[in-house]
Amino acid sequence: MEEHEPHSAASEANAMLAMGRVDGALAHCTPATSRIFAAQMLRHTLVSALRQEGHLFTAQRFHAWFAGLATLAEIPPRHARLPRALCEAILTELAHSNWAPLANLAARMKPALLAPQDLDDPEAHEQAHATIADARNLIERHGLPPSPLAFSSLSQLYREIGENVRFAPTQRLPSPLQMQGRFVTFERAPLPSPYWAIELLYGQCLRLAGILSDALPCPGLIRPHTFAVQEPETARTIRANGLLDVARDWGEKLNNAADASRMMERPMPGRRGTSRAPALFELLAGFGPMRSIQIEGLLGATRLGVRGMLTTLDEMGVLDRTTISGSHLYSVSSIHSPALCLPAAEAGSAFSTEALGDFEASLARIDSLLDRGSTDAESD
Repeated sequence: MEEHEPHSAASEANAMLAMGRVDGALAHCTPATSRIFAAQMLRHTLVSALRQEGHLFTAQRFHAWFAGLATLAEIPPRHARLPRALCEAILTELAHSNWAPLANLAARMKPALLAPQDLDDPEAHEQAHATIADARNLIERHGLPPSPLAFSSLSQLYREIGENVRFAPTQRLPSPLQMQGRFVTFERAPLPSPYWAIELLYGQCLRLAGILSDALPCPGLIRPHTFAVQEPETARTIRANGLLDVARDWGEKLNNAADASRMMERPMPGRRGTSRAPALFELLAGFGPMRSIQIEGLLGATRLGVRGMLTTLDEMGVLDRTTISGSHLYSVSSIHSPALCLPAAEAGSAFSTEALGDFEASLARIDSLLDRGSTDAESD
């Protein structure tokens, strides 16, 4: 009887293959592609962390908030870390990345964070930085030894998380609710654990293991439901699929970055060789919509200079603008191509991570409203 390869081994092989392809592609891509990819990764890391904390928003709302034109959510979550402090802590950490495109952009992006100040908690910044420091201690203090394969360290990472006071998954708690004279018990959603801090730093483990040339953030790596899985083979498969999905997301973003960079390589009638429009295009194609005042600081340009860049992109037919609270947010048209030669049998979702994130944010907002309604009913 022919023996079949365990599902976990196949998932691990696919994850390693996908990561190797992304690492190779990133090593040989153009500088413009690297910069666009870095901007995509920066935005994705910030958005993922905010959503893990329980903030409910769409992609458009995030950019309006980042530009200082709106609050991040209509209903702020009760126990989430404050959004601006959280983003500032992440930008500070990424500014020390060993991958230069990401480090340079994160350092320049900090002054471009025009989001409303967090007024509720003066210790929010210290708490956000402390969370990242605890994640680093968890990874470094408990070994997670570099290995040619990532999966032994990933397995130990899950064990350490499960035993850690700050990062261990919280449980859903039963809560009674009185409705029309009857008591109904439902489960209240648990407070989120700050896995984003571990995902922010885990790329360093992959770099030390020789799997990646540079440490990249790994949003979405930790799968909370894995902690409740009792069957070792199943848990191993879930962990490997988490790493595979991270690599797929990198590959999708890197392909989109390459497509975007090729758009600016095409000859354009009337565009001067000294034009800085390509630099603006890279920024908007990677990070997303921004205000003119943000662009001025990021590119070190005058208001007149930014206006000229915007005009060039407009004449090329790639510039879009949205007006929010009387201010313009500028963005560029995006194009997409097939993913980076990932195994055909492991094809991913037809929806982008941004679209799925917006959908999940909408569902989470409904859950939050229901949760608040039940809490109000308890206090009546």
